[in-house]
Amino acid sequence: MRAGVVWFCAVQFFISQIIVESRWTTAFSSATNNISDLGNTTCGNYPAITGTFVCSPWYALMNSSFALQGIIIIAGSVLLRPLIEPSRIRSLIFWLLIVTGVGLIGVGAFPEDVNNLAHVISAGVQFVTGNLAILIFGVAALRRREARLFGAASVTLGAAGLAATFMFAVRIDLGTGLGTIERIAAYTLPTWLMTAGSLLLIHPLDRSRKLELA
Repeated sequence: MRAGVVWFCAVQFFISQIIVESRWTTAFSSATNNISDLGNTTCGNYPAITGTFVCSPWYALMNSSFALQGIIIIAGSVLLRPLIEPSRIRSLIFWLLIVTGVGLIGVGAFPEDVNNLAHVISAGVQFVTGNLAILIFGVAALRRREARLFGAASVTLGAAGLAATFMFAVRIDLGTGLGTIERIAAYTLPTWLMTAGSLLLIHPLDRSRKLELA
């Protein structure tokens, strides 16, 4: 199923980070560095006065990965939409995912050291809309016996992602480092996309067998 293949490709987000991190010329810490530091286009302290030294030679790959992730989310959502029974919940989840995809494209198009305001807005929006879409899907899926396990997992991921988004916004790290908190907020959606993609490949939907959410 095409939507499943597309969404499973969200794994590229993790692969790209590993590659870009490996090319850093200075120490990189997942606990203290933001994911967006990997996309900084220049070397130097970031933020300029209080930040640590950032130097990401392969920043173009990371920014391309952000944008590609947005395209993956949008493309998979468009492909999947006709295979879900029409409902208000379907429409809400669909548009939340579309906004999430646009936000990620913005994250890649506006690196934090080039246009920080646009970058922060893009990142913040997609954190909220992406995790909210997962949570709403999970609540709806819990009503379906055949989807309850994935529904419970979706609720857990969405709730964790929204909680981490709030903590990251107000700078609460629970001693783990803000980088860790940001990664919880950011990694829930690609994890969900990969899982959903796998399930769609194992249990394909078509026009004669559609998913009902409400």
